Amino acid sequence: MRKKLFSICFILLAAVLWAQVSVISVVDEDKHTTKSDFTHTFEYFIVPLSGKEVFSGKCQATRIGRRWFATAAHCVEHACKNGCKIQMDLLEFPVSVLASVTHTPKNPAVFIHPDFNYNIFVKNDLALIRLDLDRAPQIYYKRSADNRTRLILPREKFEQFLAKTPAARSALYHIKSPTFPPLLVFDAGNYILERKISVISIFDGVRSVKPNPYAVHYIKELEFAYTKNFGIRRGMSGSGVMSNTGEFLGVISGIFQVSKAAPDEKSTPQLQNEWFMFFAFNRPALAFMESVMGSDFYKLDIKDAYPNYVRKSRRNYTDIIARMKEFYKKQQTPDSPATPSKKSSAK
Repeated sequence: MRKKLFSICFILLAAVLWAQVSVISVVDEDKHTTKSDFTHTFEYFIVPLSGKEVFSGKCQATRIGRRWFATAAHCVEHACKNGCKIQMDLLEFPVSVLASVTHTPKNPAVFIHPDFNYNIFVKNDLALIRLDLDRAPQIYYKRSADNRTRLILPREKFEQFLAKTPAARSALYHIKSPTFPPLLVFDAGNYILERKISVISIFDGVRSVKPNPYAVHYIKELEFAYTKNFGIRRGMSGSGVMSNTGEFLGVISGIFQVSKAAPDEKSTPQLQNEWFMFFAFNRPALAFMESVMGSDFYKLDIKDAYPNYVRKSRRNYTDIIARMKEFYKKQQTPDSPATPSKKSSAK
């Protein structure tokens, strides 16, 4: 057996300033296959209130209640530590509206899973945003041709745009009269999903959905699900991973890459595997959500993944578990490299 040198890299998918999203498909059902199926998912911008913070960027969030959105914890943990403003972009049109909420330690609107650890990727990568679209302050704006600037509009101009644009008027109507996806909860074992999944990519208001042709696995020990990467990229973090039968499985977290180390400094490492990993709802996550949402939690539609949506897996996940645990260990070691190397046996 020969030993080969590999490098491991985990890429969180929050984006500084710019971003995009992807999708997944299903067996006999066709939900979450078109943009109109994702009226619950939005692009949002994070603006730290402290000038000391260097991160301001964008992620995505899925609406689970009239005043609640689920997103990835790594999107907001650092940026909102000393306060931040969340601006939810509601429309995919040249003219749109930003609904905003301000979060401060004294008046929180952003809630991080208490067991989230930035160095232990994917696991517990969940946050909730409390934002009531019916009451939130709104800014109406027009996008520039290059999408780099926004021209603020008075409400009258926005109303005129809606009157002339039936599609935008319809989209806003569905936002104000929403239907919320049921949550699918994973626990107690290793599973293979018996549904197709999809995600939506939203960049500067432009939406695109894309199907995933690969099997999706849930690993109990790691408490997340994974599949081969099918186009997920930076800026899609926090977006809901949806089934083709309408369920909300979890939120986009990151990409895990394993590359064969380059033989010399001039060569490029050869990518061996690239997995898309996402936080999947489980019982501890529900306990966190209940503690934050109060009575709103009991309005959620919650379904167990097993046995109707998944089957038990007989696959041996030892290799991916070992790789993740080694990566976690190196991430928590002082002065550890951002892309640690690892020896792995290969036949």
